Amino acid sequence: MDTGSDSADAPTLMRRGGHLTGMRLGVAPPTFATDGWRLPAGRLERFATKAEAEGFSGIWTTEHLLHPPGRNYSRLDPFVTMSMLAGATSTITIGTAVLILPMRDPVLFAQRAATLQYLSEERLTVGVGAGWVEAEYDAVGVPFEERGPRFTEGLALVRRLLSGDHVTFEGEFYEIEDVRIEPAVDRPPRILVGGGGVDTDDGRTVPEPVKARILEHADGWIAPPRQPSAIAEDWSEIADYLDAAGRDPSTLDRVALSWLHLVPGVSSELAEEKQRRVLVRDRNADPERTAEALGKQLTGSLEDVRARIGEYEQMGFDELVLGPTTHEPAAVDAQLDYWADLLL
Repeated sequence: MDTGSDSADAPTLMRRGGHLTGMRLGVAPPTFATDGWRLPAGRLERFATKAEAEGFSGIWTTEHLLHPPGRNYSRLDPFVTMSMLAGATSTITIGTAVLILPMRDPVLFAQRAATLQYLSEERLTVGVGAGWVEAEYDAVGVPFEERGPRFTEGLALVRRLLSGDHVTFEGEFYEIEDVRIEPAVDRPPRILVGGGGVDTDDGRTVPEPVKARILEHADGWIAPPRQPSAIAEDWSEIADYLDAAGRDPSTLDRVALSWLHLVPGVSSELAEEKQRRVLVRDRNADPERTAEALGKQLTGSLEDVRARIGEYEQMGFDELVLGPTTHEPAAVDAQLDYWADLLL
């Protein structure tokens, strides 16, 4: 079986540049698709153009085809949304964090990624993951239990197709003969793999397939929203795995995701109470999910948030992506202003 993992097809190892010093800050617009949560298209465009003007490094979209358990919203299609936001901007990078690759045909996925890379003048980074909502897989007719091997095989095929070469591929799930994706681009979009550790009876560990995908097919890693201590533990294990396989971990891009409702000028306790209320009001979160969600995002006072951002920088992350927890248009605009004035 040819999975495209030999040395000739391994990812080109290089670093993204362009920032002056320190870790970059990117943003994730609230791309909700559900009635009552949706921002007008003009608001999303304004969010993107303002983020670019203020100096944020990237605009990133996430994906949910259906409402995940315990949540009351789906998300706009990432590629379509990125196309609109790319057209409204000119320099800021665009990315997906993450797009669920195993639910898609890899050939169509590669063609759309190449098209967006071409139309955006090579500003695209593709972050991909396996997803976790079984109903989404059921809706597109892909067996949920196959998502892991489909992810690995599809990722290998997408990597080869985006190289611009004629590709013949025979795998367990996908088979093509002498296919070349167009438009050909001088620089293929960078591919980042999302996924982190899981807690087991023996402690926290990163699953072997996640590490193998990063090693063999990725330009970098997207860390899921977690506390920095958990992310540091995950990265240490991934880095050891890469080292043992002969790949320098410092050659990988590292992007972290988090959510933030910044409340400046108040104490930690008052800020956390406001953040909890906004999460309950704007995400319709039940008490248990609220506590879980707050544990995965930046909370507390401005000073607390700055200190936590510093932890990501000390871990060596290239970019931290912030998403607002609110979908109320005026509050979204205010959050972007706060982040630009107080965090950049």
